[in-house]
Amino acid sequence: MASCKCKLFLLILMALTIPLSAGAANNIRNNDGRTKYSGASMKCLVANDFYAVHFTALQTGRQSSEGTDFMKYCQEVPVTGLTFLTIDMLDRDVRQIPISLKVVQEELDANGNPQNQKVLSEVPPRIYKNGTADTRHEFTQPGHYALIAEFGEPDGMVTEDDRLRIPFTIALVGASSTPPLKIMFWVALSALFLVSAYFGWIFYKRYWPNLFGGMPSQGRGSDHF
Repeated sequence: MASCKCKLFLLILMALTIPLSAGAANNIRNNDGRTKYSGASMKCLVANDFYAVHFTALQTGRQSSEGTDFMKYCQEVPVTGLTFLTIDMLDRDVRQIPISLKVVQEELDANGNPQNQKVLSEVPPRIYKNGTADTRHEFTQPGHYALIAEFGEPDGMVTEDDRLRIPFTIALVGASSTPPLKIMFWVALSALFLVSAYFGWIFYKRYWPNLFGGMPSQGRGSDHF
């Protein structure tokens, strides 16, 4: 189990090293505050202890910077309608494992935990050798939904760890989904910067005035000539 978690950590670390600044520059904010992907470099990373995938929701439409007739979203889809849901597996070993997909509608409790899942559509287990699994559904109502990916044969030793839940919303203004790991990465990086700045300021106040106290100034040095 430890080796699996270590491998997963390395995969996520590799995904986070994608040039985020370039992707952030290509992001477009809608009037309702949602982020709309304008390029394949920006992807939504979702993971548990054993599996990590890039999730994308697509709806018909054209973005000026792209050559396809699909608009790409992460976990906040702005309107109802036919939506294509895709997951790209980071681990090549997963391409040899049967994967089943299930689209469910959820109700969330006060703490944001899913309750009363209603199955809307299912895709039976199959092996995706190209590493991309997808399904589609016609969403007619705004609400909270999730794509459930189950790794392994249904009649085999499939545990809760083999199920990856990917929450997303349809046509909900201001609804919040589980933060992508990239956002968490930037939060941690910002916190590290603030801590470094604080200790740098402490060092400056305590030690910097006396660091070169023993060195003669330029004016005094000129008296020896």
